[in-house]
Amino acid sequence: MSRNSIILCLSVLAFLVVGTGIAVAFLYKDVDSGKDGRKTVKVVDQDRYTLLSAVPSDAVLVACFSERGPLDSRMAVSLHYSGKLLPLYVYDAGKPSELPSEKASGLVDSLERKGLAAEYAVGDRSMVVASESEVLVQSAIRHLSKSMSVMDAPGFAEASSLVSGKDVVFMSNVHASYLMPAVFTKKYTSYSGFVSRLSDWTVFDMTDSDRKFSMDGSVVYEGDASEFMTILQKSVPAESSLSGIVPSYTLFAASLPVGGLDAYVNAYKSYLDSRQALQKSLASQKSMASKAGISPYDLMVSLGVKEVSTASFMAGGKLEKVNLLRTGKDVPEMLFSGVEEFSKKNYVPSVNPWPYAGFAASVFGNIFSHEDESSFTWIDGWVITGSANAIEEYVSGRALGYTLKQYMADASQDDLLAERKSTFVAYLSLSEDFKFLDNVFKTTFLKMTAPLYQGAEYSPMVFSAAPGKESPSLSMDVLKLQLQKTKAPAFERDTTVVVPKGPFEVKNSGTGKMNRFYQNSHLSLCLSEDGKDLWGIPFKEVLCGRASNVDYFANGKLQIIFGAGSKIYILDRLGRFVSGFPVDLKKDILLGPDVYDFNGTRKYNIMVLHKDNTVEMYNLKGQKPSSWKGISAPETIKALPEKITVGGSSFWVVRTSVQTLIYPFYGGEPLTSFAGDQMIRPDSEMKALDGTTVEAVCYDGKRRTVKLK
Repeated sequence: MSRNSIILCLSVLAFLVVGTGIAVAFLYKDVDSGKDGRKTVKVVDQDRYTLLSAVPSDAVLVACFSERGPLDSRMAVSLHYSGKLLPLYVYDAGKPSELPSEKASGLVDSLERKGLAAEYAVGDRSMVVASESEVLVQSAIRHLSKSMSVMDAPGFAEASSLVSGKDVVFMSNVHASYLMPAVFTKKYTSYSGFVSRLSDWTVFDMTDSDRKFSMDGSVVYEGDASEFMTILQKSVPAESSLSGIVPSYTLFAASLPVGGLDAYVNAYKSYLDSRQALQKSLASQKSMASKAGISPYDLMVSLGVKEVSTASFMAGGKLEKVNLLRTGKDVPEMLFSGVEEFSKKNYVPSVNPWPYAGFAASVFGNIFSHEDESSFTWIDGWVITGSANAIEEYVSGRALGYTLKQYMADASQDDLLAERKSTFVAYLSLSEDFKFLDNVFKTTFLKMTAPLYQGAEYSPMVFSAAPGKESPSLSMDVLKLQLQKTKAPAFERDTTVVVPKGPFEVKNSGTGKMNRFYQNSHLSLCLSEDGKDLWGIPFKEVLCGRASNVDYFANGKLQIIFGAGSKIYILDRLGRFVSGFPVDLKKDILLGPDVYDFNGTRKYNIMVLHKDNTVEMYNLKGQKPSSWKGISAPETIKALPEKITVGGSSFWVVRTSVQTLIYPFYGGEPLTSFAGDQMIRPDSEMKALDGTTVEAVCYDGKRRTVKLK
């Protein structure tokens, strides 16, 4: 295994292991999780972990690999903190021998040529120890000579007894403050204190294949009420149904399948009580009950809650979060007490006010807290709460047009969230939206782990926890999947059209300088140059996201053209409306105009996107060219067309909420009529080739050539 491969592997491990702690930490935010140290009487399997005798006791993370090293034998890799995280490599070089074998000597030379410090050492086995830090290598040799190592660290022996696979990883939770800043952004490194008190060690068996990287393990656990893992251990596991009620474009989701409400609540109360936080929690619930007329716990009982979940996805151009409560009872009338003319028989999902904001978080943990939990709807036995915009995503049908469960099925994958009964399950899409990942993980870390999901149509990470015989069992998978088909384009992911508010840059033909044309808070139209206002005139409507120059009189003097309402306006450089304007286009403008001088004669044409989801071309008199056939699409057109020239002919590229369409110069029917995974992605670059052919990226990730006839 190459050095880069090892670093990648360790990065993944750090990502998964620490992410586990963070996911659960959200549940119990603001609860002190201090714990007394423990002593263990268990003994490390010396034969199995011989190489660890050279690993210093301050290791942040340790991984043991079977037959992965350059000597086709065992190796160990550990991370240590010395201003930054440094890797230490320990290679098995065979039976103890005072002199290194030819292979061992060759390995030392090879490592040194790569710029690493490397030395041959002897303990119970012959070893080659290497690192980019000479100090770390010498520390390893000292530990080996003194028979002191990471195996003597508190809790390590117990941790080693919890795994049995060939490839194993140990993470020292007490050193989380060193590991997390290398992986997570500042917002999430604040959870390092919680993770450090999770237990002494988190330990996993590892397996990998072309499609899947898996980890199964546990934590060093004593079963005290003060350990938050006790909540998951004493809860009743159940199957999650979350994937069938969240959209395929879900970025993150977490769920507590509730096999027994009282079992969870009682364990949670015991945990809070052990942390001197129970009274504060009860006081908060009492305050909520006095305002709403029912306590948070009683509401959950009345709903017969079987699962409580949260999910985040993009809707309307912003990141939204919803809570989802799967109920075991028919919809209670109380939920709709404030909804006029509510009828169970004739109920149609709608956006309704939610009077129980914060109730789920108070009972189940702060991962279910919201900045905006003002609205709710009821769909298929689920109460869904969040902002009005988030709930509209469900009411409109977009969220459930293609669910996460359907998406998994199209990737030839069973429901990942329901693979086993659990007490906690979390989901993260590594391939859905990189802006979301950028908010969570360090850029350098994302670049390092990118090989995990690059080239995959769909790359989910799933974590689950369930009660075990002695301690909670943990399972994590990262999958790299290729979709067999895709239904994702069958619905509109984001129907919001961005309309710029300005200011807009326009040229002043009098001074030759660029000016700022904008609307103030009173909607007045203003022009400024070099930071000084030149003029302002009253106006009553909002501009439609465009303002540019035209030489309307073809005399070298420039005017400003813009749209508002259903009309096109032209102002001269002194702020006076040009005679003959405004011109009424008879349909409200959403975005535009874009201005074109196709033949260089200053006989301008404009294009606008109307609010009825059509694109039209006009001259400056508001007349359509006789050959113009119009542009329309079955999905929301997101922007004005882009003109491209291919083989001497002009075409229009139109981006919709679902796909990219290409139209002839005079509009009409699109020249692209693909379906399913052969649809052109909305964000695809259009590359002109020979003749009338372009190259574009389709939903299956493949680059295809498109003949424009």
